[in-house]
Amino acid sequence: MATTLGDLKLRFTYRVGEDSIPSATAEVARRVSFINEGYRDIIRRAYWWFTESTAQFSSVANQESYGTSDGVPANIRQILELRYQGRLYSQITQTDGMQAYTLPYNNYSESYFLFDDKLYFVPALSASVTNGITLKYYANPTNLSSDSDTIVIPDIFSDVLVAYAVGRWNQQESERGSASDAFAEYTEILGLMTQEQNKYLFSLKSTATDVALVGAYP
Repeated sequence: MATTLGDLKLRFTYRVGEDSIPSATAEVARRVSFINEGYRDIIRRAYWWFTESTAQFSSVANQESYGTSDGVPANIRQILELRYQGRLYSQITQTDGMQAYTLPYNNYSESYFLFDDKLYFVPALSASVTNGITLKYYANPTNLSSDSDTIVIPDIFSDVLVAYAVGRWNQQESERGSASDAFAEYTEILGLMTQEQNKYLFSLKSTATDVALVGAYP
């Protein structure tokens, strides 16, 4: 079951020794802000396996660029693969795509580049094909706001956000020792996530170090 913002808020509450989520709106907002801060910190550290996503949208004959109104996802962080009617297209730099070349960008064969949050095909696609363009990409998750919002981080690692938020909260409460303990937990879970990422990307087997680290976590 996917972990929600409501789950994280309740865990935070218990971690700081409270029986229930406070009724003060400002305090709840402060805690949610810390959770989202930790969420962003984790996401920007790597192209995580759990942010992989796919999309498809239609081509328009001779259209030079595609934006969100054309079906390009707004949450793209990095494109892994782009295909048109099953054919793989290669990404080229903006400089190669634009400098010294004129519209309709026909100096390359089956390529694309990104500029101003738009996708340019080189050359422009010659046919209108429904859902003819497919993408595999790393996505940027949105901030959590509603209690029902779910995180993309797997449940087994979801306590990493609670640890970070508790650390930040203790910092502001001038509880340096408690903050240090929470950030140490955050760092340890983040290390386990990195190990999992490496196994996923490179099909690595568990090592003695992996087992020792897991065993050392209380």
